[in-house]
Amino acid sequence: MRNALLVAGLLVALGSTGCALLEDSRYYKPAKALGPTIAPPGSEWSHVRRNSGSFGSGVSHVTIKSLPMQNWQGRPHFAIEGPEGTLLVDPTSGRWAAFVKDGKPLTSWDPAIGYHWPMWVGETWSTPYRVTNHATGKTTEFRGTFTVEALETVNVPAGTFRALKVHYSGPTLTAVSWVSPDLGASIKSRQERLSNNPAGPGVREQELLRVNIKQ
Repeated sequence: MRNALLVAGLLVALGSTGCALLEDSRYYKPAKALGPTIAPPGSEWSHVRRNSGSFGSGVSHVTIKSLPMQNWQGRPHFAIEGPEGTLLVDPTSGRWAAFVKDGKPLTSWDPAIGYHWPMWVGETWSTPYRVTNHATGKTTEFRGTFTVEALETVNVPAGTFRALKVHYSGPTLTAVSWVSPDLGASIKSRQERLSNNPAGPGVREQELLRVNIKQ
């Protein structure tokens, strides 16, 4: 199965791929196709989620599902359904184009935002985006920066994985996600809403509990 990208609380990353380390251990090279794909419809990922502040409070288990492709702006996109809605993923780049619920858009990004494949340790990319809140019709411009900080061995309830630690920094939110090239999924993440976030400050942490990939 090719590379995959899934969000978890968001975020999010996801499907199944191989990984080979180059000689200096700074990079990984996917063993199969470089293009992102989502695991087949019916695949599921379960996470342990811990919320505080504006995210709420307490510990819960959430399930993320891969759905059949859905159209966005006249083009088919991969669809990943979580408890808050469905993330639509650009099939050519693996980046997140829109977040919808019950067929109605909640949020969209221009250009699509997220990781790119392949990724290298030490790599940074910074991009200007326009995000639209479809409930209010308001569009805001901002710059988001991603940095691949390290390749680490990470223990989560679902097992032990080699994962790329990817840091995101934006004007009202920071996040770090550990993305497993072998699984093609985000196995652990931490999001922090800053004090200037419209929702208020808060933290959400997630760890992969189990995964079921349909063949």
